[in-house]
Amino acid sequence: MYSVSYTNPYFTQDGISRGFDLYKRKVDSSSLSIAQYNTNSLGAGVRFGVPLSETNTLNLGLAAESLDLTVFDASPQRYKDYVANSGGKNTTLRFDAGVARDSRDSLTYPTTGLYQRAFGEFGLPGGDLKYYKLSYQQQWFYPVSRTFTLMLNGEAGVAGSYGEKEYPFFKNFYAGGNTSVRGYRSSSLGLKDPDGNAYGGTRRVVGNAEVLFPFPGMHNDKSVRMSLFVDGGAVYGSGQKIGSDELRFSTGLAVSWFSPMGPMKFSLARPLNKKDGDRPE
Repeated sequence: MYSVSYTNPYFTQDGISRGFDLYKRKVDSSSLSIAQYNTNSLGAGVRFGVPLSETNTLNLGLAAESLDLTVFDASPQRYKDYVANSGGKNTTLRFDAGVARDSRDSLTYPTTGLYQRAFGEFGLPGGDLKYYKLSYQQQWFYPVSRTFTLMLNGEAGVAGSYGEKEYPFFKNFYAGGNTSVRGYRSSSLGLKDPDGNAYGGTRRVVGNAEVLFPFPGMHNDKSVRMSLFVDGGAVYGSGQKIGSDELRFSTGLAVSWFSPMGPMKFSLARPLNKKDGDRPE
């Protein structure tokens, strides 16, 4: 991915921010745990951040994107059918809207407070793709003691199409990996093709519970801490019944480091209910 972004955090005296983005992105899914396809996209957009209060922020964005989609002989039939019906070249006029509430006591070392975020991505009339993709996340931090903090995280997403064309599969939700259900290969959960590669889905649920504590011997260093965790989650396709059969769980130990290069997390996880066809790691 090649991108150039510019943001003015004080576009107005009231603290409204404005930013511009220009990007070129290539995706080769054969390097991932998902069914094979390639995309090549070019896009540009503008975005605004509007502070509603000390803890609440509204984010708005509008972008135009041109995308070339390529499928192969080894691609799933549903991918080939999508290209046959909707074409391999698409333009999108995308509108983004999100609201976030953040009452955490720290961005780098939170011990109490709440973080909530609702986000929507919409393909508007004027473009070839007309779809919606909605997601919600909530995190809660509670100080169990001076040393230990309980963190609960829940996420849910739903997507679909409202135009004549079907929902674009390359916009699907995925689960598995260090940002959702650790112990399973990234993006590997959910329905799979005959080669064991995941399709993704239009609905997603993820939950995490972690007990956070200082890294041994580094009690005064607020940039590093450890946690014991339990993760759970699943991805569901259109028409697939939501239930416990697809849910996967894992547990393990993690280290979070707010490094000079940005936040990093290292996890050692073990699946709790692995089934045939799953890709643990």
